[in-house]
Amino acid sequence: MRLGVLFMLTVSMSGCSWLVHDRDNDYLESEIQPVIKVPADVANVSLKPQLPIPNVETKALPETFKVPRPNPLVLDVAPEPTVSLAEISKLDVEANLLKDGNGTPILRLNIEFAQAWSELGEALKKAQINITDLNRSIGTYYIALEQEGEKQEVGFWAGLFGAEPQTVTLPLEVKLNQARSGVYIAIHKDAENLASDEQAQAILEQIQSQF
Repeated sequence: MRLGVLFMLTVSMSGCSWLVHDRDNDYLESEIQPVIKVPADVANVSLKPQLPIPNVETKALPETFKVPRPNPLVLDVAPEPTVSLAEISKLDVEANLLKDGNGTPILRLNIEFAQAWSELGEALKKAQINITDLNRSIGTYYIALEQEGEKQEVGFWAGLFGAEPQTVTLPLEVKLNQARSGVYIAIHKDAENLASDEQAQAILEQIQSQF
């Protein structure tokens, strides 16, 4: 009994097309029949097909079909001139020692910040100025200068054997600032204070001599 019920459920779910002939595609085999003619003694009726089928010449399809492709797009773009880093480095760099409105010595370079940063680093090395640190994001080279300390009174024995004065390390900052007319270099004691005019003048002259 259970097998019979399962069989009927399977048949109802899958349809009954396998039991009854499927006539969905029979129209493909149909033929055009002549128009029905009604005898004149029966009725005077002229029957015409409501949906006439036109005569269309059928063309055999090719065995292979090649998908058409569009023509390649051609853009008329002029080549952009490019300048290499080597060519940039060959440009004449002018280093002018000036004074700002307050009379503070500054050094102006006629180049962009990126090249000025690189050129300044090389100039400091050539001038044998000790670079202790650097921070490109704020345009600062940290340098250290050695100078003689203040003379102190010495005892009898130290003066007898000629004691040498001690050297003092002076930390300074070399800052770059980009402006419309170029890049300006100034010497600072720290982030908020400028170095003395004498110190700035001496250091900037050393840097200028390397350009």
